[in-house]
Amino acid sequence: MRRIAVIGGSTGLGRQVVAMLQTRPGVERVRAIESRPPRPQRAHRADSTFDVDGDADVDADVDVDVDVVPFVPDPRPLGEYLAKERIDTVVHASLVPDRCGAAAQAREADVIGAMCLGAAIGQTGSPVRSFIVASSSGVYPIGSDAALLQDEHQPFLPDSAGIAATIAEAEDYARETANRLPHVNVAILRLQQLAGPGVAGPLARLLARSPVPSPAGFDPAIQLLHVDDAVGALVHAIEQELAGLYNVASAGLIRFGDAVEAAGRAAVPVPPLGIAALEPMLARLALPFIPAELAALLRYGHAVDTAKLERTGWRPRFDQRACLATIGG
Repeated sequence: MRRIAVIGGSTGLGRQVVAMLQTRPGVERVRAIESRPPRPQRAHRADSTFDVDGDADVDADVDVDVDVVPFVPDPRPLGEYLAKERIDTVVHASLVPDRCGAAAQAREADVIGAMCLGAAIGQTGSPVRSFIVASSSGVYPIGSDAALLQDEHQPFLPDSAGIAATIAEAEDYARETANRLPHVNVAILRLQQLAGPGVAGPLARLLARSPVPSPAGFDPAIQLLHVDDAVGALVHAIEQELAGLYNVASAGLIRFGDAVEAAGRAAVPVPPLGIAALEPMLARLALPFIPAELAALLRYGHAVDTAKLERTGWRPRFDQRACLATIGG
């Protein structure tokens, strides 16, 4: 019987992982953990439900009990908590804000949190044997010289000031945990842009606008990840005790123009440029613009290859049009 702690259990993704694990056979206990008291959650649609593997429908706005265990910068309280509660599996569901549904405005991965989690798991007498990290496909380069469909072996040469660099640094701490603790299975799941009940990544938020700012002269291939598929992948990694690096996305690709149509929106052409400093002013004036964080993606496109995870038995339940239907609704 598994005893599981979900770090970031109050985030949009974390709450849904906790709720699904509570329905799974073989799970004795699952706890949501935060290092500080969580902020109140924003209201979601009342009919928001999800179903993983057809087992159960769970309200995406479900409340979960949260244990507040400070572990940054001192990981010892969390290490003591893991030992006291006999936790054998830790899920890190709050590494990157736009991949966990967090309302925080952070533009970087939680590097210090990842380091402290590894230290807590590695304390003497720790019962943890599986560590699953919900990371981000934002670690991959996007550009004219980058592959459209990227697998886990894609070379990584980030801008030292970009979010990709902080994601890579946080992943390095997870890999260091695997090297230091060979008895612990460490799985890093690189999630694609999220869409669905309770969460909305930058691309889903852009496609929810009316009209949708569309990059003039470009029609890139894009890819989303339905939150149900994200939850299913994390639960699968827990149950199979996976180790290694895996990409996660819902099935297929779709062109941006088709995505706008599938979301039930109209498009308005705008220059395919992003200037972060101008975004607050453009938003106040209600002028359409492309966010700086999406400018490269909406020129060149981006997708990840999920074949490695699928070889372990996981399958996405949703395709790209199904992801977009949640936006259009």
